[in-house]
Amino acid sequence: MKRTLAIILAASLFALPSCKNQNQKANEAAASTENIDFNDKEQVASELVKAEVQSLIESASKIKPAPFASAKKDGRITLTAKEKLVKPNYLLNTNIVKDMVTFSQKYRAISMLAVDKAIADLYEVDGNEYNNAILTLLTDLGDEAISTFASTPWIDLETSQDAMKNLAEDEYAAGRQIYFWEGVAALLVEQVYVITRNIDKFMPMFTDETAADVTFNFVCLHEGLKSVVEMNPEMASLNESLAVLYKIDAISVEQLRSQLMEIKDEIATIREGLLK
Repeated sequence: MKRTLAIILAASLFALPSCKNQNQKANEAAASTENIDFNDKEQVASELVKAEVQSLIESASKIKPAPFASAKKDGRITLTAKEKLVKPNYLLNTNIVKDMVTFSQKYRAISMLAVDKAIADLYEVDGNEYNNAILTLLTDLGDEAISTFASTPWIDLETSQDAMKNLAEDEYAAGRQIYFWEGVAALLVEQVYVITRNIDKFMPMFTDETAADVTFNFVCLHEGLKSVVEMNPEMASLNESLAVLYKIDAISVEQLRSQLMEIKDEIATIREGLLK
């Protein structure tokens, strides 16, 4: 599975602040329906749904990799030989794949294991177990879109954004939008969880700008989940479970650090619940 995980890691949710414009775009889309025959209510509704979906897909295409998953030297964390001796004890056990039964569990697990693989690589932990676990889940799902996404060589940010947009479009087209957002939610939670396990080690990779991007990530996630809850009420519990994360409003590194310190225990609880 050469480079199988790289493109998944590129989807780690540190998005550009485009999601805040979604409501504006929705309003513009509503105005654009003035030329549609309003006697055909179904057509109007269909056009509005298309506009909302396109807005969400455009936001997804702006997703950029977390600093610890960066393919570039800038922002990449380097560990000393001494630090690498103390292996992280907070990563998921790859044996969890045996307990994954539902599609939701499997999509979430793929995303979370991909994040953990990035951390394992930092500490030079053998990643074959993560590769094999993710391959097992991909095989079980038989989802061509996410398999293609996972096997796309990630070269740069533009490539990762294109791949993310294609994944979103393909999953929406196939009616699997709930699983797309399941994976996005799990990626974000696992990343934040990892950061809170060693805040002093990971926070230096942020700037005030990227710290503010984290806030917008949660806005994007919240908007995406709300959109699917309307048609898929069973997603409401996931959306509600992430409520504490939606309160993050940091616009600086110091604010982000402080807020993550306050909710680190709650993040651990959310993470645990994602795989149940």
